[in-house]
Formats: sequence, C-alpha cells, structure tokens
Amino acid sequence: MNKSIIAILTGLLVLAPLAAQAGSLQNRINNQGHRTYTGVKNGSISPKEYRQIDRREDNIEAARLRAIRSGGKLTQREKNRLNHRLNHNSKTIYNYKHN
Repeated sequence: MNKSIIAILTGLLVLAPLAAQAGSLQNRINNQGHRTYTGVKNGSISPKEYRQIDRREDNIEAARLRAIRSGGKLTQREKNRLNHRLNHNSKTIYNYKHN
C-alpha cells in the first residue's frame, strides 16, 4: 500500500513541471484538436485529412514535451518555433474545413 502511494507521489512530482508548462501552447493544441474533431464530425474534413492534421499535432506536442524535458522549461525561441508550426496547422485546418 505504502509503495503504491510513494510511486504515485513520485510520478506527480516528475510530471509537475510538465503541467506548469502547459500554458497557451497546450491550449492552442487542444483548441485545434477540437476544431479538427468538429470538422470530421460534420464531414468537412476527410479521414485522410484528419490523419495528416493529427500527425502534425502529435509531432508538435512531442516537440513541446522534448523541449520541456531537456531544459525544464521552454525558451522564447522554442515557443516561437512551436507557435509557427501551430499557425501552419491552423491554416491547414481552416483550408480543409472550407474546401
């Protein structure tokens, strides 16, 4: 019992810096995921287009997590780079929903 509690607390301590870094980038990723989902649901985004968008979102999220893990927090340069990728993905979602 005590070992499982210690393991859970240790896991929370390891993940705490990641949660603190969520911020606006994570909100944008979540928002774009929701926009994609609604596009698929109403039929304006095809399954092939969904896979492409989802793959990009996964890559952006992985890059964000790698950057946080490597230095403990995101530098302004990393934030700018991720925002640029999110901007490109947002335009793609818009184009797919309106084609």
